[in-house]
Amino acid sequence: MLAFTGPDILVTYERTGGFAGIQERVTVDDSGTAAVNDRKITLSAGEMRGLRTALNGIVTTWSSTAGCDVADHFTYTLAFRGHRATRCWLPSDWRPAVERLEALTRR
Repeated sequence: MLAFTGPDILVTYERTGGFAGIQERVTVDDSGTAAVNDRKITLSAGEMRGLRTALNGIVTTWSSTAGCDVADHFTYTLAFRGHRATRCWLPSDWRPAVERLEALTRR
């Protein structure tokens, strides 16, 4: 799986679990290059602006096990701005960023 590390990383997103045992990982660097599972893509300037705006709306930066007691749940992890949080229930402030990141997995 492709992965980026280092100070130029804007965000890393992971979604795992579910009935099918999904494992998705998206890492976007500051220049707009993304590692999406096993492939590399480039985000447009508009996509980067939208992603940055969505990330700026996130205030939930701590992990929680709420929702993890449901069978076949998904686990969501976001790492950005020095924070890394994992949740089984997707907070509403994460939704705009997660929708943009998950859209990259369908490109």
